[in-house]
Amino acid sequence: MRNLVIKAIALTLIGLCFTVPSLLAAKGTVMYKDQVAIIMYHHIDDDAQSPGTIRTKLFQDQLVYLKSKGYQFITLKQFKSYMAGGSVPNNAVLVTFDDGYESFYINAYPILKRMRIPAVNFVITGDLENPLASYIPSLSKDEIIEMTSDTNFIDAQCHTNNMHYTLADGNPPLIGRMTVSGRKETDEEYKQRIVGDTKACASALSELYSEPIDAYAYPYGIYDKQSMGYVVQGGMKYGFTVVPEMVTRDIDPMQLPRINAGNIAISPEGLHNSILRRIVAPPASEVPLVETMSQIGGKATVSGEKVQLQYKQLLWSGTENGAALTAADGTALTLRKPLALKSNKMYITLKDLEQAFGVQIVYNPTVQSFTVRQSPAAK
Repeated sequence: MRNLVIKAIALTLIGLCFTVPSLLAAKGTVMYKDQVAIIMYHHIDDDAQSPGTIRTKLFQDQLVYLKSKGYQFITLKQFKSYMAGGSVPNNAVLVTFDDGYESFYINAYPILKRMRIPAVNFVITGDLENPLASYIPSLSKDEIIEMTSDTNFIDAQCHTNNMHYTLADGNPPLIGRMTVSGRKETDEEYKQRIVGDTKACASALSELYSEPIDAYAYPYGIYDKQSMGYVVQGGMKYGFTVVPEMVTRDIDPMQLPRINAGNIAISPEGLHNSILRRIVAPPASEVPLVETMSQIGGKATVSGEKVQLQYKQLLWSGTENGAALTAADGTALTLRKPLALKSNKMYITLKDLEQAFGVQIVYNPTVQSFTVRQSPAAK
């Protein structure tokens, strides 16, 4: 028996010799820095079926896989600090949930707590009074209090107080106009309804725990400039959308993109690749002009020392070693670095290219190409 124990210990130590270096290597891998991947879930359930539902095992497998690849999970507090100019770890990920379902407490929270992974749940506070009356049971006040008090990395934030449904015209109440007794609400009534609902949501959650309630997930991801302004008047500083991109500090904090992770078809590897496809390249990077313009749907030509760049209706011209680009109307754009010919290819800094055409460009290391970043712009 003693020999068997010694043998088991030896095998364990050998296994660790192989495992620890691989874990350390993964942790040291820098896929991106100074940006955050916000991933989004809704319902974690082993029986229900919907586009926004995944099984408990898949949820856990996704998190385990991301950790093995070197992703580092951050709290909402760390994310807010980042948006204000602070730093975040390399490969930063913020986990979010919408709708405040009880399945978060039953199925997701034990995994998050065991793995010490922070998460934010955007709650519909109108469901707190009778959580079991919802079509899908919702979190109770006691469950929110338990999770937020037992850890310092689980947060509850706003998903409206009572505006998560659709009106007769198909619009959610956040952007639609209510009709009562045949009368459509006035602009002032609409404003007061949105501001009031937002304040009611924040007030209800403030009674449950002490962290600031200033983050808001738009119902169905639908909003416009007017409703966004009223949500801000209701006390919100951060708005979460469903546009699948990475977050950098130049994003409007009320239009934060998120990458969907909560679909049964999204494997751990698929989620990893989805994040990789959206990495925002460092602005100081120099990129090959002709190839990059072609990849983003534009065109660049180099004839001798002369250079022309076209994207949609915009046209710029410049010269090799030139420190500026000139538009057709004579407007000049001063470059951070002159256009440079290297190995028979013309290079330009990514930031200069973005500024010239008013877009943001992301790099997909999987296929080694650039694309124009979607902008979560309010209607």
